[in-house]
Amino acid sequence: MPEISLVLRVEQASRDLAEVQNEMNKILADKIGVQLKLVPIPSDSYNQQLNLMLLKNEPLDLFVTVTSDEINHMVLNWLLYPLADLLDSSGPDIKQAIGIPLLDSLKINGDIYSIPSVRDWATSYGIIMRKDLADKHRIDPASIRTMDDVEKALQTIKEREPGIVPIVPFQPSSIYSGLSGGTYDRLEDGLGILPDYDNDLKVVNLYETDDYSNAINRIRSWYLAGYVAKDAAVSSDNGRELVRAGKAFSYFTPIKPGVEEQESRLTGKAMIAAPLTSPTMTSSTIKLFGMSLSARSQHPQKAMELLNLLYSDSALLNLLNYGIEGKHYIKKTDQVIAYPPGVDSSDLGYSFHNYEVGNQFISSIWETDDPDIWKKMNVFNQKAKKSKALGFSYDANPVGTEISAVQEVLDRYLSGLETGTLDPAETLPELQTALKAAGIDKIIAEKQKQLDEWAKQQ
Repeated sequence: MPEISLVLRVEQASRDLAEVQNEMNKILADKIGVQLKLVPIPSDSYNQQLNLMLLKNEPLDLFVTVTSDEINHMVLNWLLYPLADLLDSSGPDIKQAIGIPLLDSLKINGDIYSIPSVRDWATSYGIIMRKDLADKHRIDPASIRTMDDVEKALQTIKEREPGIVPIVPFQPSSIYSGLSGGTYDRLEDGLGILPDYDNDLKVVNLYETDDYSNAINRIRSWYLAGYVAKDAAVSSDNGRELVRAGKAFSYFTPIKPGVEEQESRLTGKAMIAAPLTSPTMTSSTIKLFGMSLSARSQHPQKAMELLNLLYSDSALLNLLNYGIEGKHYIKKTDQVIAYPPGVDSSDLGYSFHNYEVGNQFISSIWETDDPDIWKKMNVFNQKAKKSKALGFSYDANPVGTEISAVQEVLDRYLSGLETGTLDPAETLPELQTALKAAGIDKIIAEKQKQLDEWAKQQ
């Protein structure tokens, strides 16, 4: 019986992973004749470990891909298996759940290399805060609509809560990525962007825009004022971990229906959100979190059959998402689940980033969630503003050398700049000069060429 591996991003070790895997295999052996092997990788080292496994040609099948630029990089290096033909032969439920027009919009070089999970395909951005501290200091999320409002809240926490960091990175090493969210289309890798999701389809260099300069200067002022931790540029802790540990007040994050309940579960503390932008849909937000197949998979057909079940079989998806009924959760109704008595998210025995895999609209919901969460999420997707470049997929092959050189430059500078650790007055000009020397203008010109060609066909 073929063994199919499924690589997942996790925040903590799951001692009951083998038990969940065994229960899933009881279903899979009968339905499609495969054995599943779950492979957990910590989220803070996921990309590094996954790429190492791929480059070593370790036996891998399905794995989570997180961003469109990661997908492009893997396509560029021939690490991913093309999925269009497999979808036609073995992915009918995927095609029905996602829709053929949206799947077609994900093509790179005429094929599909990642299947997005069904979740929030649009996103807005905002700040999420500990409710207890916000209530204590009368910080009303409804009053927070601008970055100046955010700054007042951070100042309040700095002055009144010694030992609490007012704001921390959602993912390590960048406050900017959250602060800037909802202001431009990354056009997949951020190396050439579309301001305000339109800009008459003219691609610009993010790092030469006034918006970028203003944002990192604001973050620098926050750093100097003590709103950002001194070790933010080098810390591997993410925002959720720091809030859970009682060390932080807030972080910027994508906002969607149910985000307060989600982040409350994941941090172990009641959280409240203040949206700062309106929902927007781009190719990148759709591609964010999906499943790809290793180019060296020994059983691509069976891997697609397994993936297809995760878009149609609610029992199998619930097992993968939440573990074993009675041990990791209990049912309150047919659709609603809760933690068993005496158990919480910190000692669950099994957990991972379940929103990254499969059709979440067929899965159970927690009792703390809005009972209409999936209906509201669907409306959220449908009503979102669509980028003028929605459906554009970028082929990075012609500028692969330049992309590698530019990425090396960004790796040197961004964590310091985007946490406020480095002075933009000195460092931003250095970054801009180094990016030009590495070839960012050539990348932008190539992206503009492809975008123009794509626009002519629409």
